[in-house]
Amino acid sequence: MKISKTRFATLTLLLPLLLVSGLGRLDNGEAQPIRRTNIAKRSTVLQNNTTSSSTAVTANGHSSCGADVTNLSVSVFKYIDASKTTSYNLQPDLTNADGSPVPYVTGGNGKNNILAQFQVSNCTYDFTLSTGSSRFMTYKFPDGSVLGTSVNFGFFNMDRVADVPITDGGSAFLNWCNTATDNYGGCGVDANGYFVRRAYGSTITGTNNTYHLRFNYDPLDNQPIESLGIGAAFVKVYHTDASTWTMMPDVVAPPPGVVGTDGEWSALLDYQTQSVSSYQKTPFKILVKKL
Repeated sequence: MKISKTRFATLTLLLPLLLVSGLGRLDNGEAQPIRRTNIAKRSTVLQNNTTSSSTAVTANGHSSCGADVTNLSVSVFKYIDASKTTSYNLQPDLTNADGSPVPYVTGGNGKNNILAQFQVSNCTYDFTLSTGSSRFMTYKFPDGSVLGTSVNFGFFNMDRVADVPITDGGSAFLNWCNTATDNYGGCGVDANGYFVRRAYGSTITGTNNTYHLRFNYDPLDNQPIESLGIGAAFVKVYHTDASTWTMMPDVVAPPPGVVGTDGEWSALLDYQTQSVSSYQKTPFKILVKKL
C-alpha cells in the first residue's frame, strides 16, 4: 500500500490526537522501542492476551493455540529496483531472468524440505523459514565481519508475526496498537503504509551455531543473550490483507558506540562469548503470501 505525500502529512498531524501515549502507541516510523520491566514469561502473557483466547490444553498438558500455517510462499528480494543496480544485504539463492526472486515454498522431501510457517500450535505466533539443504539465503556484509563479506545460511525466525492484525489504519488496528499485551516494539506509519515492529533472529554458522544475526529482541522471550540486540533496528511488518505480509527493517540511528549513518542496523552476535561481534547494515525485503 502506498500513501500519498498529502495523506501522509495529514496522518502525521492527526495520529497524535487519535492515540494516547504509552504501550503500543503509533508513531511516524521513528524507532522508539517500548521498554518493559518485570516482564512475565511469554507463556503467561499469551494466556492473558486477548489475541490468544483460543488457547487450549492438549492431552499431554501442553498449551496449543491452533494449527500451524504452512501453505506459504516466501519471496526474498535481491534487488531494490527494476534496474538491478542496487542490492539488498539479505539475498535469495535463485532469481528469475528479470531479477525477481524465486520463492521459497513449503514442500519437498527429507533434507530438501522447505518449511515456511506461522508457528501457531506452540503459541509463539512466530514466522520461520527453513530452506532445507537444496536452497539457501545469503547475508552480505560489505564492510566485513568475522565471517567475511558474505555468508550463506538457511533459517530465520521473525517474532510473533502471525498475531499482527491487518495494518490498515482502521479502528481495530489502532485499538490493537494501544492495548495488545505483546506490542513491545510499537506501531507506526510511513510512506509504505502502517506497520508493527517485531524482532528477528537467525542462526548463521560456526561451531555449535556460534553466530546469530539479530534485529533487536522480544523482551517477552526472557533470553538475556538476545537482549544484546538492543540498539539494532526492529523489523517492520506490513500486513496489508489476509494473505499478504511484507517485512523490511526499520531505519535507525547507529547503535551505541558505532560511528556511521542511519540505516537498517542489525547485530551479529557471538553466542560463545555472549557478545556483539559487530553491527551490520542489513537492508532486506521479504514478501510472504498465503497460498
